[in-house]
Order: sequence, then C-alpha cells, then structure tokens
Amino acid sequence: MKIFVMFASIVLLASCATLPVPGSAADGSPVEAKGVLKRATATQGDPWKRYSEVEVSYSGVWSTLATKIQPVLTDPGFRKTSVEIYQPKTGLVRQTHTGPAGVKMVNRKGPELEVTFNGTKSSDQEVKDAAALVVDAYTIFLFGPSWLVGHARNLSLMDEQKLAGESCQLVAGRLVPGIGNSSGDDFIAWIGRDSGLMKRFQFSLNGLDSTRGADVDVVFSEHWKAADGSVWPARFIERIQRPIPIHAHDWRMTSLTLDGRKMR
Repeated sequence: MKIFVMFASIVLLASCATLPVPGSAADGSPVEAKGVLKRATATQGDPWKRYSEVEVSYSGVWSTLATKIQPVLTDPGFRKTSVEIYQPKTGLVRQTHTGPAGVKMVNRKGPELEVTFNGTKSSDQEVKDAAALVVDAYTIFLFGPSWLVGHARNLSLMDEQKLAGESCQLVAGRLVPGIGNSSGDDFIAWIGRDSGLMKRFQFSLNGLDSTRGADVDVVFSEHWKAADGSVWPARFIERIQRPIPIHAHDWRMTSLTLDGRKMR
C-alpha cells in the first residue's frame, strides 16, 4: 500500500495531463456558450450578484487514498466540517474548518490570505496555496454559473452528454487567473438542458505544485429551492480523474443563510 501511494504521488507530481475532453467540440459560438451560462444563472437566481453575504455549512468525508496522496490539500485533521462566509461585493471569504485536530481558519480577500491552525498563523507557502485553491474552488461550487459568467473566458460549446438521465450542454472555458494561486485553469461546466442547473464541473488544478496537471470533477445533486426562489446544490461528490481515477470527497450542505435570513 505504501509503495502504491508513493507511486501515485510521483505520478501526480510528474503529470502534464490536460483537462479530459468528454466529447468532440460542437458547433457553437462563444456567444452561444455564454448564453447557456446566463440561462443557468437565471435559473439559480444569480446568487453571486444577488446577495451581500452568504453563510453556508458543510459536513463531509474524505477517501483514505485522497488524504494519503494530498495530505496538505485535503487536510483531514481539520477539514471535516466547515462554516463558510462569502461576501461577493467585498470579495471576502472566511472559512472555519473543524476536525479531530482542531480548528483551521482561512481568511481571503483578493490576494491577501491568512491561515491559522488553532489560533497559530501559518507561514508555510504550500499551506497557503492549498487554502487559496480551496477558497476559490468552493466559491465556484456554491455559486456555479452565477460566478462563472462574469469570470470565464475563451468559452465554447462541446457535444452534449448525459448525466443522471439528463442531457447536458457542456460549456468549456478558461479562468485567468486560475483557481487559487494558479495563473490559469481550464474547465468544463455541465448544464442540464431541462433543469438549467450545473450538474458537473470539471477543472484543472494548477494552483499547487503537487497537483499541477491533475484533473478533478465535482458532481452536484439534491438541488433545492430556498424560500426566496434561489436554487442550491446540497450534495457534492468529488473525483480525481487524472493522473489516477479515484473517489476523493463526499460532502453535504447542512445549513444556508442568505443576507442574515436562515434558509436551511
């Protein structure tokens, strides 16, 4: 087992894989691709623009293999449950992670980021890079197309694919800067043709030396409508696709508060 984990880590470091392409490119202009994101944004209720503050709580479980391969990123001693605050208008994100090792707090506003473990500030650059990656990725997971429509570039449409019985329109694009401290990342957003919801998000992980070249995807399910009409995913399943395909993380939304009004 130790030999396998060591091999997997080496492969992860050495990989130069690009984002896996589910199908060949379809005929679709950037304008059409952005139109798909805009329609999905409207279905959501455009939460990135709509709210001044969103507070969400999560609880989840990491796979053992994922924690062995990426201990700094997964940080299982702290990242068991979390309370996260997002202020779209100010750019502030505050995450409080709790686990068997105690409390980890991450505060980010633009390029400024601070990480503390049980009240002690960390100066480790890898720790900071991992925390920045998590902040940005979880922003996308929560706000989806509402965030992507204002940040993504080089948009195009790919051939439609089915997921959980629904045909999805695939919007490919690039984020510059990328996720976390990456200079750029590629993504594919799967938007349900009938539901108008983001059902899957594939993305590269160039924000850490140890994950550069890796591809990951998150599948979203159990969407629910809040009392104000906004729509949110409640379950998230993350899988590493490259360099080795493994289940990584399964987590759920346990509470949601929108501009001080508790919704879940």
